[in-house]
Amino acid sequence: MGPKQIVGEELWRSVVWSAIGLLGWSLIISSTDRLDASAITVLGLPVATWSVLTLSMIGIRLATGMELKVETESGRYLMWFVGLVVGAFVVLWLILVQSQPWTLIAVYAAGSVLGTLVWRGYIERAT
Repeated sequence: MGPKQIVGEELWRSVVWSAIGLLGWSLIISSTDRLDASAITVLGLPVATWSVLTLSMIGIRLATGMELKVETESGRYLMWFVGLVVGAFVVLWLILVQSQPWTLIAVYAAGSVLGTLVWRGYIERAT
C-alpha cells in the first residue's frame, strides 16, 4: 500500500478522532472551571487532538506497514490505541473535574506501559 493511499485512509478514519476529541473536550470543558470556554479551548483542543492522533496513525502505518483495520490481525493495535486515547480523556476528566492530583498522569502512563507489555506478551503467546 502506497503512502498516498495510507494518508487517504487515515484522513477518512480521522473522523473518529475528531468525534473523540469533540466529545472528550466538550465534557471536560463544560464540567470544570479550570478551563475557560474560549475559542482556543473549545475549538483548539479538539483540533489539536484530531491532528496529533491523525498524524500519529499516519506515522505508525508508514513506519510499520501495518493496515490497522479492525477486521485484520493488526486491528488489535488499533483497539489498543483507541483504549489509550479514551483512557487519557478519563484521566484528564478526573484531574480537571474531580480535582484528582496531577500525579495521576504519571500513574496512567506507567500503567499504560505495563499493561501494554503484559498485553503484548499475551498476544505473542496466543499466536
